[in-house]
Amino acid sequence: MDILSYFEGRTLDDKIIVFKKENFFNLSTDLFCIIATDGCYHQVNPAWEKVLGWKPENLIGHPWLKFLHPEDIAINQLPREPKLSWRWDNRYLHKDGSYRWLSWSLSTDEQGLIYAIGKDINQQVQQIEALETERQSLYNLLNQLPAFLYLQPNNYGIGFYNQRFQEVFGDPTGKRCYEAIAGLKQPCPVCPTFRVFDSNAPQLWEWVDSKTGNVYQIYDYPFKNMKGEPMVVEMGLDITAVKKAEEALRQREKELTQKNQQLAEALTQLKNTQAQLIQTEKMSSLGQLVAGVAHEINNPVNFINGNIIHAKEYIQQLLELLQLYQKEYPDPTPVIRSVIGANELEFITEDLKKLLDSMKMGSERITDIVISLRNFSRLDEAEIKTVDIHSGIESTLLILQNRLKIKSNHPSIEIIKEYGQLPLVECYAGQLNQVLMNILTNAIDALENLSFINQPGNPQIFIRTFVLNCNWIAIEIADNGRGMLPEVQKRVFDPFFTTKPVGKGTGLGMSISYQIITEKHQGRLSCISSPGAGAKFIIEIPIQQIKSVEAKMLEYRNIPTT
Repeated sequence: MDILSYFEGRTLDDKIIVFKKENFFNLSTDLFCIIATDGCYHQVNPAWEKVLGWKPENLIGHPWLKFLHPEDIAINQLPREPKLSWRWDNRYLHKDGSYRWLSWSLSTDEQGLIYAIGKDINQQVQQIEALETERQSLYNLLNQLPAFLYLQPNNYGIGFYNQRFQEVFGDPTGKRCYEAIAGLKQPCPVCPTFRVFDSNAPQLWEWVDSKTGNVYQIYDYPFKNMKGEPMVVEMGLDITAVKKAEEALRQREKELTQKNQQLAEALTQLKNTQAQLIQTEKMSSLGQLVAGVAHEINNPVNFINGNIIHAKEYIQQLLELLQLYQKEYPDPTPVIRSVIGANELEFITEDLKKLLDSMKMGSERITDIVISLRNFSRLDEAEIKTVDIHSGIESTLLILQNRLKIKSNHPSIEIIKEYGQLPLVECYAGQLNQVLMNILTNAIDALENLSFINQPGNPQIFIRTFVLNCNWIAIEIADNGRGMLPEVQKRVFDPFFTTKPVGKGTGLGMSISYQIITEKHQGRLSCISSPGAGAKFIIEIPIQQIKSVEAKMLEYRNIPTT
């Protein structure tokens, strides 16, 4: 119920009658009160407690001024003349100690009683103050810009302008734009700014100040004021120093271009050669190590696995013989009965079978690990082979299993897989596994660093595979770590670039991975990341390696955006 609106245009007698209606007085959401001639509260309605927390007994008999903000007391003195009506806004004390803005409508009767109606406008005042703060902040920001900025209506006038504008062109009060900026007496024959009014599209151009010779980069944008009238926001940045530097640089570039090109080619060739040497040595060493370990483990495991079969048969025969003895000689001697009881022969007989089965299961698990190690190394597959991509991923995860487990200084890393239905893919399996190893290792490093700085959250790595189209597949590997800054993401595939401490990384892993995917497999390797959002690497390779260059280019253009 908006009581202030109800009272608009009503006489003092009408207002007094309304106050005397008990239901209206008690049910109103606005603040009602009657103030006696001594300035103290005589009567208040229940809305006071809902709005300000004060119960009637907290207020009645207390002075009106007691609850006003100290700064508002001087301008909110109660009138004494009868039959007066007036309005004001002030801050009123809430029971929690804060102050709330209220809008008051007051009237006096013939006996000097004051009838007051208060409306809570605290939220509106806060919104107005916030808008004013934002407005002032915007003005301060615009005044600190190194570029001049002003608003121009289509009558060649000058609206708002910032401090830099006045520093460059002086006070434009009462002047047209061509007078204040160019010192002309009539509009320019061709004005790029006015193209914005015609096209409603931004304009970018350069302007040379004939008075100073300074060069400005001008940006013009369409704009509408509060009345919907078209205007142009023009911003000009002094690029004189940049232009001079560009000219000097061009002269210098003519002298250094050839030499720099030779040095750049030599450096690129050196980096590529070094990266290839490191990659070859790394792959060779890793492959030999993994294959050697797998071979050395495989021999004794085969021996154990083969002998377990015979041991199981022999033990079964011995158990059958023992059972036959027990059947043919049901009453053993006291000594034999004592040994049987002491060694729990029945338990041993039952548990021995389980023990052999457990040993068999363990040897088979070791055999599976050896197979995964050999699949990862793939030393016998230097040429392109048709392989199961998921098998390569699983083999790589097995190699890294120890780093995924829980440690004293960081929790375990959860692997979340979303494998699609992939066909067999032609690729250099060993090199593709190395790419997977590099990306997964970097993801683990990022998540371990996340744990060291005590950042909350469960460390996770997401692996997703899917078919792009009938000729291409994709592998996505993402983590929920801290992500990368834009400048880091731009250089993530650069040779020798690393964010790790000295001795912790060479900066070659991702550059070599990029080369393996793009050059060896005619695919794409991309990175998507932002601070706080983790990092995602996307590998896209053809299902079959294309032989002709023309066919490669045609296929590449048809890759959809993921």
